[in-house]
Amino acid sequence: MAAPGEVFEDFEASEEAQSHYEEHNQKRDDVAEKKLQPLIEDFRAGDVDVVEFKSRIDGLNKRNQLWGFDGFIGQMHFNKLLNAAPDEGDFGDRLREAIQPPELVEQAKTKVDSFAEYTQRLKDNDIDSDPFPKSTIFFLSYFWHIQKPTEWPIFYPASEQYLGDEDLLDTDAPYGLRYANFVETLDELREEADVWLESPVEYRDIANAIYWHEEWDESDIEEETGGGTGETEAFVDVDSPYLPPAVADLDAVAAGTNEAVTRYAPADTDLPVIFEQKLGVLFEMLGFDTEVLGQGSGRNPDGIAEAVRNDYAIIYDAKKREEGYRIGRDDRTIREYIETHTRRLRDQGKRHIDFAIISSSFRDTEESTLRDLRTNTDIDNIVLLKASVLQELLRMRLQEPYLNLDDFEWVFGNRPGEIQSEELENIVPEWRQSDSDFSV
Repeated sequence: MAAPGEVFEDFEASEEAQSHYEEHNQKRDDVAEKKLQPLIEDFRAGDVDVVEFKSRIDGLNKRNQLWGFDGFIGQMHFNKLLNAAPDEGDFGDRLREAIQPPELVEQAKTKVDSFAEYTQRLKDNDIDSDPFPKSTIFFLSYFWHIQKPTEWPIFYPASEQYLGDEDLLDTDAPYGLRYANFVETLDELREEADVWLESPVEYRDIANAIYWHEEWDESDIEEETGGGTGETEAFVDVDSPYLPPAVADLDAVAAGTNEAVTRYAPADTDLPVIFEQKLGVLFEMLGFDTEVLGQGSGRNPDGIAEAVRNDYAIIYDAKKREEGYRIGRDDRTIREYIETHTRRLRDQGKRHIDFAIISSSFRDTEESTLRDLRTNTDIDNIVLLKASVLQELLRMRLQEPYLNLDDFEWVFGNRPGEIQSEELENIVPEWRQSDSDFSV
């Protein structure tokens, strides 16, 4: 076992390590600032509920495997907590308070102990989900670190093991005290690391050096980078520009851009009708049996996409909007669409029937309207999808042919409200997901 000084010296001397972590840390900063921090802020403000928050955090960490959160004590722990919680609202409120970064180490200690005790109560009352209280240390420190990376370190298992082996950390201490001692130990190591590493030394520099020395496998670089740039950790290259020409401009048509208006002016067909037609084509490309209804067919939605062998169907409606669609005014119309078609679809053996609204974007969504429609009609779920998200879903289907209608059911039936692009990562089967473990 190497002493800390030797670990830091080896880390600084390795050009491979320095090159890798310079790029790795830049990716972390970029993803945290542009994607994770705004999402966490929206959740803490109550603009995003805990179900959506969990789903989007999951998708972002699968797409950007930069902190090890997509493993057992991160996202899986989050899943177990939510499954075990008897009241989603209460759990969401507790989580909002818990992930707010503390001001002092003593407050961090109290937060960890309090949430671990809450986790133990959930564990005692739900033997199926079985959340593990010790995971609280990593779980909370991840959220604190994302928000304030220079103030709170992530409690990585590799760091805990190394510090314990070096007698620098009591790994049997109570959870809150263990994290408090962990922070204090890393503060001391940061001072020691100044001799070898460039100043100022951050918490993640210590974690990087320990992981490099203790756990590193050269194949990790190949697996992480994949030879690309940007979101290279995604399971599928959803940023590929290719889409079949028939639907490549779906997002532009949905927004009624000047380019789309000019392109289709000679067609002598209204742009909303073209949007409906293109949606029907896209659903067919995804593998659905699609019945296009739309304008001219009476009081009908724009189409029905059926997964015949999978026993579910999607009633969908297209809303061409330049400034985004606002649900609320069309509540009665949507209710009529649902009531008109769900009985027939149930008679045909459809187990699940979802309603999807597709537009360029969405604004001022009335969550109460979505809840009312789910509660008072025979619909299982109602989702809002940007046209660009559907295009991304098709890209995934074309690039990863193993994806099928069973996988797509998650997109339309998992939760109500607007589905974000990062959540599409959640449809990737587990056998296709790389085991990121704790690649720091």
